[in-house]
Amino acid sequence: MTRTLRNVPNLMYYPLPPIEDMPWREKWLTEIKPVLDTMDLERVLGEGALVYLKLLVVMVLYSCSYRDAVKMVNVNVVVAWFVGRKVGKSTLHDFVGRLYGVRKKLLEISFKLEEKCLPSYLPASAHLVDFMAWLVDSFLLDLPPGKRSVETFREKAELERREGNLERARKLLSLGRTKRRFEGRWTKKRGVSHYGLKAVAVISVSLFVRSITVKPANFSDKRFKSPLKGIKIADRGFSPSPTQLIAREKPFTTLRVHVEFFGTYLNAFWRPYGTTTWRNDVFLHVLGVIYNIKMFLAIQRRTPPGRRAVQL
Repeated sequence: MTRTLRNVPNLMYYPLPPIEDMPWREKWLTEIKPVLDTMDLERVLGEGALVYLKLLVVMVLYSCSYRDAVKMVNVNVVVAWFVGRKVGKSTLHDFVGRLYGVRKKLLEISFKLEEKCLPSYLPASAHLVDFMAWLVDSFLLDLPPGKRSVETFREKAELERREGNLERARKLLSLGRTKRRFEGRWTKKRGVSHYGLKAVAVISVSLFVRSITVKPANFSDKRFKSPLKGIKIADRGFSPSPTQLIAREKPFTTLRVHVEFFGTYLNAFWRPYGTTTWRNDVFLHVLGVIYNIKMFLAIQRRTPPGRRAVQL
């Protein structure tokens, strides 16, 4: 039997409502679109792939699935204007696999937006040090622990054994018989157990995200090695070295506070985007791209209209 391709009809465009009447997500889309269109993304992603990236942005902002993101193009005039054309759910799912190989280049292109900003209008944190420095921090990303499994209770038992609770560890080893769904690991932070992943972010002093590394939740910060040149300013959880400072004195303690901006943003939009680590890794890089664009737009608003890189 020959396979026939189903033709997806073109969009019917309707006029956009006034921006002051839009909800905040639609406002974000109208702000992000001009910047996405000016970035040289299709050189990395391939011709026509920008549409799929925009749908992933919709998935992040609306916390929806592949199917719902594709359907929103039919029912939301702002989303239809933002994406530009209809695509299939399966094609969007396959695009995530392609994006995994170029996710770091994608984040690097968005980081170059910092070069388009006038130095005098960058955040105050950009002027606190006179050498090349990066801010480093890690953030736990919780995942559903799923059903009981042997691996889950072995990890919990190991945590209890390290704290000296041997009887509790023996009881945990006798539990669990089914398979875990999500790829993650157990860890403890401030006495609270967490299951999931850990994102280690490297941020410039101008608060642009330069690198995101995804590891299991039990990954030790002391083992993290950044490939970027320059001094890394981190907290006590990271290992001190000639190229990595532990922030204890000003202005480094002041800079450490600015890293939490990205952590707050990450917690607001994070959700399990897939059962595998690599698929969640892709969406975390998409989150980084959105964050860099929003930071770029915030700097442009402070810049006089005649000196802006984009017209708002």
